[in-house]
Amino acid sequence: MERKSIFREYIAANRWYYLFGFVLVAVSSVLQLFIPMLLGWFTDKLESFTLTGGQAIRYGLWMIAAGIGIAFFRSVGRIYLFRMGRQLEMKVRGELFAHWERLSAHYFNNTRVGDLMSHAISDVGVIREVTMGGLFNTMEALVLITITVVAMVSSVNAWLTLLTMIPLPLLSFLAYKFNKRILKQSADVQDAVGQLTSRVQEFTSGIRVVKAFVQEKQEQKRFTGDNQHAVEMNRRFVRSNSLFNSLSAGVVGLSFLIAVVLGGLLVMRGTITLGEFVAFNSYLALLMGPIENLGKVVNQLQRGIASERRLLAILNTKPEVADDNEADLSITELEGSIEIRNLSFRYPGAKEPSLRDISLSVPKGTSLAIVGRVGSGKSTLVNLLVRLHNPPRDTIFLGGREIHRIPLKVLRGQVGIVPQDQFLFSSTIKENIGFDPYPYSDLEIEDAAKVAQVYDNIVEFPNRFETALGERGISLSGGQRQRVSIARAIIKRPAILIFDDSLSAVDTITEDRILEGLQEVMEGRTTIIIGHRISSVQAADQIVVLEEGRIVERGNHEQLLARGGQYADLYHKQLLDREAEEAAEDWDDEEGWTAKSGPSGQAAGAAIERWGGTGR
Repeated sequence: MERKSIFREYIAANRWYYLFGFVLVAVSSVLQLFIPMLLGWFTDKLESFTLTGGQAIRYGLWMIAAGIGIAFFRSVGRIYLFRMGRQLEMKVRGELFAHWERLSAHYFNNTRVGDLMSHAISDVGVIREVTMGGLFNTMEALVLITITVVAMVSSVNAWLTLLTMIPLPLLSFLAYKFNKRILKQSADVQDAVGQLTSRVQEFTSGIRVVKAFVQEKQEQKRFTGDNQHAVEMNRRFVRSNSLFNSLSAGVVGLSFLIAVVLGGLLVMRGTITLGEFVAFNSYLALLMGPIENLGKVVNQLQRGIASERRLLAILNTKPEVADDNEADLSITELEGSIEIRNLSFRYPGAKEPSLRDISLSVPKGTSLAIVGRVGSGKSTLVNLLVRLHNPPRDTIFLGGREIHRIPLKVLRGQVGIVPQDQFLFSSTIKENIGFDPYPYSDLEIEDAAKVAQVYDNIVEFPNRFETALGERGISLSGGQRQRVSIARAIIKRPAILIFDDSLSAVDTITEDRILEGLQEVMEGRTTIIIGHRISSVQAADQIVVLEEGRIVERGNHEQLLARGGQYADLYHKQLLDREAEEAAEDWDDEEGWTAKSGPSGQAAGAAIERWGGTGR
């Protein structure tokens, strides 16, 4: 169901709390009327020379009591309503974060990080300001204006009150004229803040690339441009806001001018007393504050409406991947078998499909390896297996069940995946490995680290598993991040394990150790391995080669070598590269490339010597 308003929903849900706050503000406003009334009586007594010392003291005590009452009820009302505003801020930010978690990866691929941060901090902050200061000022203004006008008409002079009020409708006209301008400029300010935040986030994430390519000056120019744009958008907003407030103050001043001139004439004619004149101007002064605040409230409301629209646009975005009516909530576990039937898939907005007519059968407890060039669709295929994107219906079956019928929580809880980017959180190594709703013991975390061949690296840190990682795990090397990611996946003991090119950043010796350690973990589990090295996939029960989203070869290692296709070409190329590496280790400073290197090793050594040993 589409949401229409954040403000109305929250206020309606907490209407009794807001009613109590309204009562506190009303009591404070009523007490404020006593001071002009007391001033009027005091002035009349003073003018008639009938004021006694005891009366003067009583008037003073009544004013002090009224002041204390005003301060108490106004303070309590502000604190109460401001607390409600903070609760709304927390609630909206929590809803926003929870909704982001439900949205698919495609949404985040097309949204800048800076915009997301601007929504979560700036827009939600504006919503809070409206429900705190804006709502309090509105309540106070409505109550105070109403009772003050009634007091001015009933206790002083109706015609003087009417004439004094004539300029005030101009405030509504000004608010109407400035409405669209302030609303648009508020949106421009938020967009500029989002762009500037994105620039800073991108710079900090890519600082090593910036320094490596000596791009500091260019990045400074880009940042300066975005910074100047943000300043200019704020200047425009401030100019409009200041002009509105200045014109509002002019209207208020015109009302005071009418009150002083006409009121003075009425005093000289004896229509009203001097005390009533003083009381009237005190009432008017009391009235002008709330009226000026209404102008500020109008500006706050425009910013609030702009922020609310942006937040509603996010909250009303439907998740592309979600449990639907077909999901069978009785499913709590999965068997490891995988069957893919005639799967074709195209990313939203893409011209060509990423996968074409894929059919595979992976029995429970067996392993499948997927190889192919970059962009051939390998990662797309495994992402569909955990529904990061929605595959067509009746194309993927896990444990004999159509994937859309499996609840997402069960599906992703039963599949352990090591993604390509090896993302780690800015927390401890222990928390990254045990990143799961299920609490793992220290022994289980250590065992997973040992299988992933990262235990020895971790214990070298002073704080061992309690070592805090930098942003995205930057304090670890690429190979260490990959191995921590592997430990995070295997500790779940899932029904299906997926390794998406997760050994690319480790050397061949470490790769052999990891694969050896994974044999026990993989036993009885369905495993999918995506890799570029033949050494990491050759032991799989079946291997498929993808090319432009299609399966062009399939079989086991020996069958594919005998076929002499792409797989065999890749194998022989990597074999030659490995012999070149071994030949490099056989270099002798006096004898050159030794005989034990063999003919291929000598040829590879000669190539290395041409490009590296003697320089280009």
